Amino acid sequence: MRAPSHAPAVRYPLGRSPALAWLLAALAACSLAGLLAWLALGTAPASLSIKAATGLGLWLMAAALAWRWWHRMPVGQLCWDGGQWRLEYPAPGCEHAVQGSPRVHLDLQSGMLLLLAPMAQGRGLWLWLERRSDPAQWLALRRAVYSPARSQAPDSTSITQTRSDDRAPTQT
Repeated sequence: MRAPSHAPAVRYPLGRSPALAWLLAALAACSLAGLLAWLALGTAPASLSIKAATGLGLWLMAAALAWRWWHRMPVGQLCWDGGQWRLEYPAPGCEHAVQGSPRVHLDLQSGMLLLLAPMAQGRGLWLWLERRSDPAQWLALRRAVYSPARSQAPDSTSITQTRSDDRAPTQT
């Protein structure tokens, strides 16, 4: 039986993605067009102003939250050393340990949406990573995200084998 392989150490750049900004803007524009079409096909003119105010208010809140999420995305590096994930920011000595592995919520092969849980109490941190940020490290990052951390288990060179007859197990 082959021992599980572990992903190599990797450092991957983080930042605000212009492509993601365009995607969010396109989504906002399409949703606004849908809202306006819905209002144009409205039924009673008396309730149209209430529908319009409610719909536009909700659309503005959703668009503002999307912009805020994109604008507050961290800038720095996501680092994996084989056992621990860290976020490193451009300020010297500024890094945060991350609890557990990042959870993949969306994998588009050339882009990934991850959720990181910080070591200190607090909300998780959403990260959008793209292949174009560092194409040479993209596959190493994907291996690290999907691989388990190295186990700190005792020496695994000795394997216990169980026998099918009534004899005691043997050490090899």
